[in-house]
Amino acid sequence: MARSKQIIEAVKIALKQRGVTYRFLALQLEVSESTVKQMFANANFSLQRLDRICDVLELDIDSLLELAAQHEERLTNLSVEHEQALVDNAQLLLVAFCLVTHWQVDEIVERYDISETQIITLLARLDKMRMIELQPNNRVRLLITNNFSWQPNGPVEKFFRSQVQTEFFDSSFDEPGALRVVKNGLLSAKSQIELQQRMSAIDQLFNDLSEQERKLPLNHRHGVTMILAIRHWQLGAFNRLERQPSPKA
Repeated sequence: MARSKQIIEAVKIALKQRGVTYRFLALQLEVSESTVKQMFANANFSLQRLDRICDVLELDIDSLLELAAQHEERLTNLSVEHEQALVDNAQLLLVAFCLVTHWQVDEIVERYDISETQIITLLARLDKMRMIELQPNNRVRLLITNNFSWQPNGPVEKFFRSQVQTEFFDSSFDEPGALRVVKNGLLSAKSQIELQQRMSAIDQLFNDLSEQERKLPLNHRHGVTMILAIRHWQLGAFNRLERQPSPKA
C-alpha cells in the first residue's frame, strides 16, 4: 500500500476513534461535507489540509504515521519459496537478518564485504518478497510483524537445525553475558504449561527490548541469540537402555 494511502487510512481510524463525523470535520475545515467525502474517496489531501485535520484530531504528524504503521498489514511469515531463496543466498540471508534486527543499510555495507551495487540488488529482492519496502536513497521500512516467525519445518528452520544449532551450542557459555541452563526432572502437565507460559513472556520481553533499543547506535548493540526450549525428551542412549515390554504370549 502506498504511504499516502496508509496515512489517509490512519486519518479515517483516528476520526472513528474520536467519534468525529465527516460533517463535523467539514465544519472545522470550512468546506462542504461532500467536499470532505470526495477528499477521502480520491485520497487527495494537500499537506496544508492534512495539518489542519491533525489539528482537529489533536494529533501531530508523527502520531499519525505511528497510527498508520500500527494498522498496516504486515507479514507474519514468508512463503516456503522465499525462505528457500534466503537459505540459498548467504548474502541475502545476512542482509535480511540485519534488517530484521534493525541495522541501517550503511551499517551493513560498512561491516560486511557487500558493495553498494550488491546491496541495492539484495534490497530489491527483499522488497519483491515484501519483507521490506525499499524507499528512495536506499532507506528501508520493514513490512513484517513483531511476532514474525519462520515456516514450521521450513527451509530456514532446517538450515538452523543443520548448521546453526550445533555451532551455537559448541561453547562453554562462560563468557560475560552468556548463560546456559539445563534442567532435568519430572513435571506434571500443569507445571509444563506454566513453564511454557513464562517462557513465552520472556520471548515477548526479548522482542520488546529489541524494539525499544532499535535506534541506539550500532556500537551500543550486540548480536544476541536466545533459545528457549522445552519438550518431553530423554537422551537417546538412555532410551536404548530401557526395558522392552515382554512379548505377549
